[in-house]
Amino acid sequence: MAYGGTAPTGAATRRFLLLLNNILAMVSNGAWYVIGPFVPLYLGTLGASVSVVGLVLGVSGVLPLLIAIPSGALADKHGAAAVAKAAVVAYALAAVALLAIHNVWAVTIAYALLGAGSIGFAVEAQAVVAAISPPRERLNNFGYYSLWSSAGAVVGPPIGGAIVGHLGYTAAFALIGMLMVPSFAIANVLSAVPPTARSVASLASAYDLVVPILRRPGIGAVLFISFMTMAAQTLQQSFYPIYLSSVGLSVTLIGTVFAAISLSSMLVRSLLSPGTARLGNTGLLLAATGLAALSLGITPFLREFWPLAAAGALMGASTGLALPMTMNLMTEPVPAEFWGVAFGIRQGVMRVAMIISPVVFGVLIAAAGLPAGFFAGALTLVGAMPIIAKGITSPGRPRMS
Repeated sequence: MAYGGTAPTGAATRRFLLLLNNILAMVSNGAWYVIGPFVPLYLGTLGASVSVVGLVLGVSGVLPLLIAIPSGALADKHGAAAVAKAAVVAYALAAVALLAIHNVWAVTIAYALLGAGSIGFAVEAQAVVAAISPPRERLNNFGYYSLWSSAGAVVGPPIGGAIVGHLGYTAAFALIGMLMVPSFAIANVLSAVPPTARSVASLASAYDLVVPILRRPGIGAVLFISFMTMAAQTLQQSFYPIYLSSVGLSVTLIGTVFAAISLSSMLVRSLLSPGTARLGNTGLLLAATGLAALSLGITPFLREFWPLAAAGALMGASTGLALPMTMNLMTEPVPAEFWGVAFGIRQGVMRVAMIISPVVFGVLIAAAGLPAGFFAGALTLVGAMPIIAKGITSPGRPRMS
């Protein structure tokens, strides 16, 4: 089984492995969303201000940033399952930290571990899809993976909200740990997807590939779009719960809003292929960016549950289109034996966005209020659209020196 083409194990085995990969994405993302949307609220119970919430969410993104590229190199050299198992351990340690220690520092460390684990799960899953998908099926398979991942994000927030509302945060933390048991079992089965047989860089030399990959045609634009998409999503995830709480929504309803966001992300997956055929990569990515800008821009005018859920769903539709498209576009100009590192670079860029977004917008919100943060996010996305329009290309897959 080799990167870049159809695996020799047959279509039935490929479908089975892709299914397991998608189930792991659903379970791991569901575990994240059991507690992720409620971390800002939990920090509030510990006495953290809005600016401290933004700082914690930003600082805790440093560890995931540092491991993004090595995770990709690990997937290239030792197989995606090794990365998935490390991600399981990171999630389990985060659950233990949250259960054992109840202060802002513990949340910062645990959130960093969860972020590191989410990097691992993402790199693993994308490497598996790229490895065993024929080129003509790759975009659709990235869409299916994203759909299953979004399914976890649909069920996670309502479950987390119900547990937090009725049993408290401790029970939600425990559930994260419990979900890692089946996750490890699935990761073990995915060991059937071996690393590429071709020579690849070691972990120590993985960073030497960064500049050559960045020089490939179109990669800079793909990374810019990934950055902007994640910055917008992180702004919403960081401060939307606080805004929803400020207008009177309960924890359970907040969880339901986030489920609506993820459901929207799922529903647009069917538009990937026809949307690309009709609008092209550039048109569909511009539409996705516009939806995110609209989602943020209208939020400060809304006070009721249903309009707020609908506004959030616009962001879900945006990420539902943009994220699988950028995954697929990363594979076009990069040789197959370096796909893991390329996905690691993409995850690293997205992690930079997750660090910068809550810190910058947190300071703005602390100074001028929540509406100012949402308006600023919307204007930033609108300003990015001309850059996106000029940057997307459809390169081939030349050799990389």
